[in-house]
Amino acid sequence: MADEQTWHQIAGNTARRINLGWWLQTLATPLLVSSLVIACAVLITRRELNTLPWLALAAGTGGIIAVTGILSWLAARSRFETTTQSLVRIEATMKLRNALTAADHGIAPWPEVPGTIDDGVHWHWQRLLPPIVGALLIVTCGFIIPVHAKSNHKPQQQEPSAWSEIDTSLDQLDNQEVVQEEYIDEMRKKLEKLREQSQDDWFSHSSLEATDNLKQNHQTEQENLKSNLQRAERSLNALQNQAAKMNAEQKQRLLNEFDQAVKKMQQGDMKPNKELLEQLKKIDPKELNQLTPGQLDQLRENMRKHARNLNPGQQQGNQPGQGEGEDDWMNDFEDGDGDGDGENDEGGRGGIDRGPGHAPRPLGKEHDDTGAGKHEGLKSEDQRNALPGDLLETNDAEHDVDQSKTGPTAGGSVAGKGTGGDRVWKDTLLPNEKKAMKKFFE
Repeated sequence: MADEQTWHQIAGNTARRINLGWWLQTLATPLLVSSLVIACAVLITRRELNTLPWLALAAGTGGIIAVTGILSWLAARSRFETTTQSLVRIEATMKLRNALTAADHGIAPWPEVPGTIDDGVHWHWQRLLPPIVGALLIVTCGFIIPVHAKSNHKPQQQEPSAWSEIDTSLDQLDNQEVVQEEYIDEMRKKLEKLREQSQDDWFSHSSLEATDNLKQNHQTEQENLKSNLQRAERSLNALQNQAAKMNAEQKQRLLNEFDQAVKKMQQGDMKPNKELLEQLKKIDPKELNQLTPGQLDQLRENMRKHARNLNPGQQQGNQPGQGEGEDDWMNDFEDGDGDGDGENDEGGRGGIDRGPGHAPRPLGKEHDDTGAGKHEGLKSEDQRNALPGDLLETNDAEHDVDQSKTGPTAGGSVAGKGTGGDRVWKDTLLPNEKKAMKKFFE
């Protein structure tokens, strides 16, 4: 009984080795294909996702390999050996003369188990290892090849440039404390409303129209506030420095101009900062004598500074009351209309009651001789590209006149008289006439 169990155990080991070989041989090609699928899937996952689900990748890899192995096992089952077939293989290799088969059928006793068993089965690792190693390398490459992850989010769409321009302008006004914060906050709320739209609607017709309207209103408010500050400073400067040279009508006009400029600054959406606005409210132009010259100069300087900061991107010229002589102000009031008809190069100062103030020569001084009406020929240096009518060259030469005296000479004689139509002098005829004469005499 012990020999029977030992022989069955030996035959079972031989059958398992043979069946494993058949399975590995059948698995070679599907394993390579499966490894390529796994590597591609890992590479795509690494490209599409920023964070890799390592557990899911490992489980998926193991699942694909397991399914491939099971299908290969099922495909190789038709070639598998049983224990009985392995007993026949062993007795044939060891030349036991059917002793194991007879003993398995109960005809003869089981032979004694020898020390060395030769079942005739040998592994061909040169055929089995390359597919397994290749599949392992392909899967490993899918995990270690560098791949840049592709974000699932759409790239941030560039917003309209007008929004950035308005933002920059509001930041500058806020940092320089030129205008009140209520206006800046209101403008930023309107900008945020535009940004809250879908990115696909940022450049729609309605959005761009609202953006242009918002930008235009902001620029208009800046220009209005700047103009009112300049007008108020100009009036205050004239009342401070030129009051002694003015009559009552001129003083009253300046007072009204200053008062209107301050009221417009109070009524506009963009107001100067509260400190400057309170100072302007407290000033009574009729009682300027109560303020010291230093206080007035400081107030006017503050107004000029605010006016300059309203357009930080533009180079400011001379503001009213800054860098201008007092005589210019007085001459303006004495002229009464400010049309600027003088011969100086500066433009006139227009106003409601003084005309538009046209500049006499806005393009500068006229040149004495502009050369109008003079024509000069141009000589072409490249004669290869000369056109018909171009001047190629000029030479100075004299006519070679024959000065010898000659007497009368006889005229030439006719060699022969013409016949037929040749008797007519055809050179004097027109082409159509020549054709008619030729057709007539033929």
